[in-house]
Amino acid sequence: MTNTRTFNYIGTKKASKWILNTVDYRFNMIMGAVRASKDYNSTIAFVETVKRADYDLFMVGAVDVKNAMRIIGRYILDYLGGLAKKTIYMEAPAITFPYNGYQKTIIFAGGKNIGSDAGIQGLTLHSIYLTEINLLNEDFVNQSIKRTSSFKDARIFGTFNPKGPKHPFRTNFLEIWIKYQKDNPSKKWLNFENFSLFDNPILDKEMIEQIKASYDPNTVSYKRDILGVETDPEGALYTIRDYNILEEIDLKNYNRYAVVVDIGESTSSTVFLIAAPYFNTEKKQFELHVLKEYKHLNNSVNDLQKKSPLQYIEEYVTFVEGAIELFGRHPDKLLFDGTDQFFRDLVKELRKRHLAQHTPKRVTKDSEEDRIYKGQSWLYQGKLKFYKYCENTIIDFRNAEHDEKVYERTGKIVTKEIYNDQGHLDCLDATNYLMTFYTPTIGGK
Repeated sequence: MTNTRTFNYIGTKKASKWILNTVDYRFNMIMGAVRASKDYNSTIAFVETVKRADYDLFMVGAVDVKNAMRIIGRYILDYLGGLAKKTIYMEAPAITFPYNGYQKTIIFAGGKNIGSDAGIQGLTLHSIYLTEINLLNEDFVNQSIKRTSSFKDARIFGTFNPKGPKHPFRTNFLEIWIKYQKDNPSKKWLNFENFSLFDNPILDKEMIEQIKASYDPNTVSYKRDILGVETDPEGALYTIRDYNILEEIDLKNYNRYAVVVDIGESTSSTVFLIAAPYFNTEKKQFELHVLKEYKHLNNSVNDLQKKSPLQYIEEYVTFVEGAIELFGRHPDKLLFDGTDQFFRDLVKELRKRHLAQHTPKRVTKDSEEDRIYKGQSWLYQGKLKFYKYCENTIIDFRNAEHDEKVYERTGKIVTKEIYNDQGHLDCLDATNYLMTFYTPTIGGK
């Protein structure tokens, strides 16, 4: 027997109108901010559609089936109040319940990857619910809709976080449905609503303010994730304010630190950075302070000044020794981004210098989306700061822009590849590695 919790629906005028419209409209979409109650409201409309239908098979399509079952599946089970239970249907996770003479079954299918549409071919579905529909493979979306073509009263539900006006889902699906509805006003074709964070009836003002506080209001992330609107990126990715620059530092205030090395190739710089977590008693928050940097680019110097990987290793270990002397303690971790051979050579040099207790750790790399959001968020909240003499790192953050060509082609916001006589935003990359390492301490995504 499946455990259920009480499903207490708190409606709003906007949400209630959208739910009632789903009775008549074929396509029912909610575009909204993070935590804007998109799935909360869509689940009710979808389950009521399932109950009304004179058929037994339905589907929830998702990027991550396990996560969809955890959230939407949980909503369905709770909404049905113990009537439904989890099951397996043709090797897929599913939820089933008896209703009006049918054994209703809702299967959960993954639709992110190329070829995922093959997994649902041959199915006859009455209605479907595609969560994060704009992240699903287009062939999967088309195939899912096609599977409902046998039913005149089929309903297509979709929820998604806003991207840009030129995102493929907007141009290849949503705009077509909008145009059809506009050209055929008497037909009930598209029921489309936009929800912001403020439309979530479950969140009180304090919770909303807490969520808002982690977003820089000047960024695309704020407009999309809080306001729930589609917008394109413009200009610089990061804003460094006066409070992000440390005019003076006292090393006695730091009990921990880490040192990272990012080995460059011909067009990239080799970078060493030291960063330390710091608790700001006034703001009552942890911050990450970038305190010292080293940068060298072989491509920008003459042959006599060029350095080999072994020379970089020697200089990195010397850099670490200097940090130990400055802080009066050993680092939390030595991080590196390099080859396996670089790791082996680094271990040898550490042993040679009597620092064998340190085993270098390969850096963990966040997704590009997470890196950008975290950088914007930490800078805005004052959780990321730079000592004023870390000039190359400050410049890298100020120079970082989104890649217009990649965005035009894919709709994704990524950092533009910049290669010049200063390297390739290498201090930015190294800082990101330190941010990832210290995220459990600083907090945030």
